[in-house]
Amino acid sequence: MDADCDLSSGAARLDAMRRRAAAKGIPLHGTLALTHRCNFRCIHCYVLPNANPPSAELSTADWLSLAQEAAAAGCFSILLTGGEPLLREDFAEIYLGIRKMGIHVILFTNASRVDAHVIETLCAAPPRVIEVTVYGATPETYRRVTGRAEAHAETLRGLALLREAGLPVRLKTVLMQPNRHEFEAIRALAAEGERAPRYDAVIQPRFRGDAEIERLRVPPAEVVEMEARAIPDLAGQWRRQRGRQGKSSPAGAPRLYGCASGLISFYVAADGMVQPCVSAVRHGIRYERGGLLAAFRAGRRSVQGLCAPPGYACATCADRFFCSSCPPIAELECGDEAGKCAYACELAHERSRRMAAPV
Repeated sequence: MDADCDLSSGAARLDAMRRRAAAKGIPLHGTLALTHRCNFRCIHCYVLPNANPPSAELSTADWLSLAQEAAAAGCFSILLTGGEPLLREDFAEIYLGIRKMGIHVILFTNASRVDAHVIETLCAAPPRVIEVTVYGATPETYRRVTGRAEAHAETLRGLALLREAGLPVRLKTVLMQPNRHEFEAIRALAAEGERAPRYDAVIQPRFRGDAEIERLRVPPAEVVEMEARAIPDLAGQWRRQRGRQGKSSPAGAPRLYGCASGLISFYVAADGMVQPCVSAVRHGIRYERGGLLAAFRAGRRSVQGLCAPPGYACATCADRFFCSSCPPIAELECGDEAGKCAYACELAHERSRRMAAPV
């Protein structure tokens, strides 16, 4: 069997596993926000304005119990995030405890808190990948985004330690007005052999009715141009992905949540709220020892059972495939899960035009 056939066979098996998990209500992947605390004060961040005090965070024992329940239910992959997860004094105990369960771990961090102890912890049982968020290529841009110019040097120092240890790193960024001019410089920070940095241009409101976020967004046409520069075969990838979805595309789905929210994954906030995803706050259920699977399935039923209202514009939109909005974000932006986000619409239409353009 050649390499292409082997990869195709592996992808088919993975798809089959996901379908079985979705049919049986098995959570294959979990995201744990260990803390809502952070040493940065990013102007776009939705976590800090909604943060709970440290006393409300789950304990070490709670997180390990929750992870053990997830493993028993069939979960094989966990993402550790925050806030900044390395602010937890018990990070090493939580991380190594989860790895000893045989669970693959992905770590999201700003890298500023990486030190010898963190390196020793991660090297003892390396994660699948460490995604490091880079907010700019200069101290001034870091000051404008994070509130701290010195955070630039702290991030680069932590990133260097991770690379020196041979740990798997991938950079990512949030594309916004204060750092748009450093798009290429941020991409250039990736080391040889690392995957190309990924980025997100869809900045969601920090809280319901947050109108200030609009000033941070980059115009849709510029976003799509940057996407095309970062991914040379972007239009081809979109065409292939759309072709694979075929009739399973959510464009005509009667459900309000046309995504796979909560089908085979879950998110747990620092205070123990088990949600279908990070944004679906209203469908969260508080974690109780021994109750993770029940909470996951209850949240899943809550979102998957919602039908789109009559006349729901998104249900018939030909460009929904390219849309990055969703009901929870619509609720934040418009006050209604079935609302329509103007920026997301513009971006989806621009992406559609790009795909239709000659290559």
